[in-house]
Order: sequence, then C-alpha cells, then structure tokens
Amino acid sequence: MKFYQITDLHFYPARVMKAEGEQWEYRATYDQKCLAESEAILDATIELLLSDKETEIIFITGDNVCDGERIGHLELQQKLNKLKDAGKRLFLITGTHDLHPCPLGYSLAEGEHRVEGCTRDELIEIYGDFGYNDAIAVHKDTFSYVAKLDEHTRLLALNDDGIGFEDGFHGYFEDQLNWIKEQLEAGKTAGDRMLVINHHPLLAPSPFYEYYSKDQMLGNCDYIRELFADYGVQFVFTGHTHMQNINYFDTEKGNRIYDINTASLIGYPSPIRKFELTDTELTVKTLHIEKPDYDLKSMSYMEYSKYHFNYMLKDIIHSAAHDFEHFVKVAEGFSLHEEQARKLKPFILLLGKVLDKLTFKKAGKLLMCKSKIAPRMYNVRLADFVITLVSNMYGGDEPYAPGTAEYDSFMAIYERIAPILHKALGGDEIDDVIKGVLYDDGFPDSDAVLPVMPYIE
Repeated sequence: MKFYQITDLHFYPARVMKAEGEQWEYRATYDQKCLAESEAILDATIELLLSDKETEIIFITGDNVCDGERIGHLELQQKLNKLKDAGKRLFLITGTHDLHPCPLGYSLAEGEHRVEGCTRDELIEIYGDFGYNDAIAVHKDTFSYVAKLDEHTRLLALNDDGIGFEDGFHGYFEDQLNWIKEQLEAGKTAGDRMLVINHHPLLAPSPFYEYYSKDQMLGNCDYIRELFADYGVQFVFTGHTHMQNINYFDTEKGNRIYDINTASLIGYPSPIRKFELTDTELTVKTLHIEKPDYDLKSMSYMEYSKYHFNYMLKDIIHSAAHDFEHFVKVAEGFSLHEEQARKLKPFILLLGKVLDKLTFKKAGKLLMCKSKIAPRMYNVRLADFVITLVSNMYGGDEPYAPGTAEYDSFMAIYERIAPILHKALGGDEIDDVIKGVLYDDGFPDSDAVLPVMPYIE
C-alpha cells in the first residue's frame, strides 16, 4: 500500500484576503513559516500529488490553516477538492491552529485585525468529505474517525486538539479515549492492521523538544504510546513540531511503535512524505516541490525556504545579544516560550553576546580550552554554527557524532559554560539535550526503511 503525508499546511489566503501593510510585512518576515508564499507552495504540492497516478491515499495531519481563518478553511477545501475529484482519497484531521481564538487579517486601513473563525462543527462540515463522512466509526465531539484504507488496514484518525488553541490541553478526553480503546479492540478482533494519524507527537523529535516543549507533545503520551503499541499499532504519523524526525519506542512486552514526525509543508525543510507499506517494512521517502509560482529571488525553492528559516535564526541570535524583548517575541516561533526565555534571561544575554562576537578559536582562548578546538573550526563563527545545528534539528539527521571536529570542538566550549547553565536550571539534564542537537544516532529522519516487528500478545 502506498500513501502520502503532508502536515502543518498553515495555509494563509493572503491573495484572497488582500493582506498588505506594515504589520503584514512584519508578520510574513518574522514567522518561521513562509506564510506569504503558502498558497503557491500548496498549489505546487497539489500538482505534485496529482502527477502520481499510482498513489491515491493522502494523510493531512492538522494545522491546516494559519490561525483559524474561516476564509482560509473554505479556500483550502476548494483546493483539496481538486485532489478528491481526481480520485485521491484524503484523510484529514485538524490541529490547534484550526480552532484558533484570534484569526487575523491585515490591511492598510485596519492594520492587524480580527477576522471570522470557525467552530468545530463547521470544520466537520467543511472537511467532512476528506475521510470523516465515509468512516466506519466516528467520535463526533472531537472530529475523530476510523476509515478503511484497504481490505485489511484501518486508519485511526485522531484529533487531539482539546477545545482549541488556547486550551493548553493536547490529548484525548476521557470519553474519546474510551472510544479509541473500543476501536483498537475492534480492529484487533477483525485482524486488521491499524495505522494512526495524530497531530501532536507521541515521541519527542529531539531531546531539545522534550526538554523545552514537553507541553507541546501529546498529553499523557507515555501511556498512549504503550497502549497503541500493545494493541499492535506500529506506525503513527504526526506533525506539529515542524521538525523532521523518525523515532521509536519499545514497550515492556517488546512491541515497537514508530512516530514518523513530519515537518511543516510551508517551512524549511518543507517535506512531502511518501510511504510504501508491506507486511515486512515501511519505506519512507521525502519529496520536495521545485518551482512554486512565486518570486524566489533567483533561488531554488529549497534554497529560498532555508534562507527564510535562517534569516529568523540570525535575527534571534542578534537580538539575544542586543534586544532581549525582540528575542522573546521571535523565539516563540522556535518553541522557546516567553516564561522559559525570561527564566533564562541572564544566560541568554551572555550566550547571545558570545555567539554574536566569537569564533571557535576566540572562544577557546577566552574559555581556556583552545587545545581542544579542531584547527579547521578556528574561523567558524559560533553564531553560524548554532544556526547550522538548529537547521539540522528541524531538517532532520543531526550528523555531528562524537569524534568529529564539530562535536568535540563545540562540546569543549560547552563544558566550560555548563556549570553556569546547571546552576541556572537546577540540574544537568541540559547536557543530553545539547548532545542530542549535535547528533542523532537513530533512524534517518527523511528517507528510511523501518522493519515491521512481530506483534507480542
């Protein structure tokens, strides 16, 4: 069976809404995602999916529009109908951004202003033809459902967005969880293979994410992943983090579950996942669009996407050194929330100035560890290296293993400042986070072959 996944479309209908003005320009510039370009990216993605005549199934795993704009949902519905009308089978869930409490428009006359959003019932009506209306079982209160993908495969499509963006609860209500257990039991009794789509991740895509953004993972995820795996669910397809990652967990019984966490379609690395599932393995491939209908300033799309991403990272590092209030505002886009940032303010100010001014060689001299710095790293600016690390973390496949010049040189510097950080945070857990940003020794995060493991009753 072959199928696709796209996620976190964050579609913003700037053309239809006639977005313009200084506040729109600021929003489009200082968003991690390519909002102004989102329609062109989506249109090019739809064309790519239409060009594959052999693959019918497409998973769309939440945060479908930018911030709950009703007109965005309606425009997206029309675009997805092109796929449906061509014979594609779409299975869609929503995310917290789809029920956002403050949808925004931008105009010269009003600046940034509120626009109309949607209720959950309206979302079911808008997106019902993309899986829900043809489901074999539904949980209407949460827009969750079960669909048959083929004779022996079921899809458990789960909305975990609580009551919307502001609720702070990303998980399953008690009644929904009871329904989920019933569906798992029904699938097991029927002898069907069960796949799951879910917006928030069950497994952390990076030690950094689990450390700083545990509240952005699926609520009660430790219990849920064990539950799923011991019911025979081996593959869960998630989004939300905007990171490209493949992780796995083995239960006490010995059952394995994989979390294939896919990054945002409109933010670097802008992936389109393609899968082929057999009885023995899941093959994962990552595709990218090439030429959206947008002025990319003489760059390829992937160059443009990464340029937009890195522009924000450079601004964050600069503002950490020179404008803390601006840092707080823009760092939110990379999962560092205001409360955490203010708690770490002394360290952020120090680190910002160090990164902004120093190369590895200068930092090594200053911290009296120059002998541990690899010569080829001498002239690398610390700020540029950190940008590379964050890009790697979002793009997947953190490559700097222990023994490489990058790992050993960075850790030599980090170990000199670690005691300050341990004191500020009240522990040394941050050490494993830093090491995880440098190197991930798990499965490749973009292209991989994942073995189907035997199920242990």
